Amino acid sequence: MLYSSTRGNSPSVNFLEVLTSGVAPDGGLYLPEEIPLFNKDELKSYESFTYNQLALKLLHPYMDDFLEINELEKIIEDAYSAFRIENVVRINNQNKFGNILELFHGPTFAFKDVAMQLLAGLLNKASEKINKKIVILGATSGDTGSAAIEACKRYSDLDIFIFFPNKKISEVQQRQMTTSGAKNVNTIALDGDFDDCQKYVKQLFLDQENFPGLRFVSINSINWTRIISQSVYFFYANYLLNHNYIASIPSGNFGHAYAGWLASKMGLDLQGIHIATNKNDILHRLISSGTYQKNETIKSLAPSMDISVASNFERLMVEILNHDRDVVYDLMKKFPGNSIDFNEFQKWKEVKNFFLSSSTTDDEIRQCIKKIVSEANYFLDPHTATAIDGQSSLKINQKEILTFATAHPAKFPEAFEGIDGFSENIPISLKEIFQKEEKLINIKNNYQEVSDYISSMCSI
Repeated sequence: MLYSSTRGNSPSVNFLEVLTSGVAPDGGLYLPEEIPLFNKDELKSYESFTYNQLALKLLHPYMDDFLEINELEKIIEDAYSAFRIENVVRINNQNKFGNILELFHGPTFAFKDVAMQLLAGLLNKASEKINKKIVILGATSGDTGSAAIEACKRYSDLDIFIFFPNKKISEVQQRQMTTSGAKNVNTIALDGDFDDCQKYVKQLFLDQENFPGLRFVSINSINWTRIISQSVYFFYANYLLNHNYIASIPSGNFGHAYAGWLASKMGLDLQGIHIATNKNDILHRLISSGTYQKNETIKSLAPSMDISVASNFERLMVEILNHDRDVVYDLMKKFPGNSIDFNEFQKWKEVKNFFLSSSTTDDEIRQCIKKIVSEANYFLDPHTATAIDGQSSLKINQKEILTFATAHPAKFPEAFEGIDGFSENIPISLKEIFQKEEKLINIKNNYQEVSDYISSMCSI
């Protein structure tokens, strides 16, 4: 299978190139030139599969020129052996507020583990096939960094650099990244916000030629492998429920939401997607008004969504703009300085019919958490709370909605101040990280300092 850039000004490449890169040379994101389509009979025949068997069936077509199916099977088995439950994810039925798809049973207690454990295994395999040192770059507003570090630290052929906004993520999230003790892990606290971190990571990819002997690889959701890995549990959830559903998803960078859109294009009969945002509501404003416009990022109780540019939305733009990648290129060259109005495009109506959206304030997050703990004795993290709270504005039968719980509540103690019973729900491994020494470096919000640091560390 070949992949091409959303912006149409880079050559088509194979999966190995997509896996071991970040943005395309023209600044765009990679998309497959053909999406595998599974018909109803095929999907029906998979309903008794384990999660690993389903992942193998759905993912191999995207990388059949890279791995034999038995090679991918072993990588999948290794990746998901680190999870605390069988079959990776599970549904918790809460009579008072509906079905919850718990995605946080991986080693770092976040949904990012599902894609990251698999991505690390694939990158380790790729290191055998290319004659360059693989250097993994990532920007995180919370869970991506710790999931990437946990997945990659055991592979000595991989070096990893994670950037996070200084003092703008939870202390648990930070310590999960800074206490790994692994020699191949570098954590950078940047004096900026997540968008600055993401901007510098993208710029490093565009400056790849200035780092001879290195191969920069993205572990953010701009890496296509992240997207396809997440699409699997949209299908698996359908089998667990035994009926179609609307996915209610906390979303900031649009990667999770796009994975659901992709699943629908692969043949899943998904009723729609509810995108829940915090007060950094770029996606809610986009879905509500049709205008894509950046605002200043504000720190919130749900820090993983403290994002003002939803990078993965560029992938959906290709379809909205009728696959005219020249138009995508022109619009993205001007964005975010100029906003983008999608209302003039016919395809936008289809998008509006598929996506719902909402925005939740910090006070509403707190009230939602308190209410659910009080009524159901169920603890949910503040990101998942945005999804639950946002559903109140939707005129939809609760039985039709499946809420995606993206992280363990213990990762965000700030949201549970004054709530009894929270401490009893903290896993021992998360308590232990406060006894470990942190390793990190603080860098000013300056690209040259970032570039110089990468160069100095990779030359050691």
